[in-house]
Amino acid sequence: MPAHLIYLPTKEIIGRGDIKALVLTQLKEHLNFFGSFESDYERECAIGSSLRNVTKYAILSHRWLNDGEPSFRDMLQKKRLSGPGHDKLMRFCQIANHHKCIFAWSDTCCINKESSTELEEAIRSMFRWYSNAYVCIAYLADSSSPEDFKKDAWFTRGWTLQELLAPKVVRFFGVGWQHLGDRDNIEIGDLISSVTNIPVVDLQRFSPGRDRVHEKMRWAARRKTTRVEDVAYCLLGIFDVSLTVAYGEGKRAWTRLMEAIMQSCNEWQVFA
Repeated sequence: MPAHLIYLPTKEIIGRGDIKALVLTQLKEHLNFFGSFESDYERECAIGSSLRNVTKYAILSHRWLNDGEPSFRDMLQKKRLSGPGHDKLMRFCQIANHHKCIFAWSDTCCINKESSTELEEAIRSMFRWYSNAYVCIAYLADSSSPEDFKKDAWFTRGWTLQELLAPKVVRFFGVGWQHLGDRDNIEIGDLISSVTNIPVVDLQRFSPGRDRVHEKMRWAARRKTTRVEDVAYCLLGIFDVSLTVAYGEGKRAWTRLMEAIMQSCNEWQVFA
């Protein structure tokens, strides 16, 4: 579970302590609804089902605007916001609510970037957070139809590679927040595969790890990041490796990534 989430009924940022309290309250209400149980097994199944339901969160994948994205501090201070960044966040929250999620997460406002500890946790946990989300809402600002995917900048960014592969469900929305399709739709999957050169089977059921290194590197080769270190950091989840985050180290981040991969990789193609 991320360190902070948007609580959709109030649109407020809340931390893990408040998240836990809300989840426990909701869980208790669910269990009271079921009444008594005939066995411990039945009770455990009910708890598991209810827990999955009350911890559902939607997660946003998008490209940042040059300015105007609501920040963690903006949301915490409950500032009255407006503009394209705020509108994007509110539309995302509406869609998350439509999917019956209680919580939502966006990288613009759910990470306290003033805390180096929280920022590092977010970068190292990002793949898992996207994987655990109930649904990923991918906003493609350059697309009015799936035919526009081939020229949409979303498919050229470093961080969006794991945001495409990690979630169980990815739903694409384009200009005007029109629903363009889902990643696991056969036609959409074929189209994305042609744009990204990622096999459809990986789009549908990607397993992170330090195998097929050369192939995965090709998927990332043409993608760009704003900060040079993120060229490496955005691939941590893809290869299932752990690195300390040290912004300012420059290209050394890439060297450390390759060293971590090679420690448990026996594929000679990694050197190609």
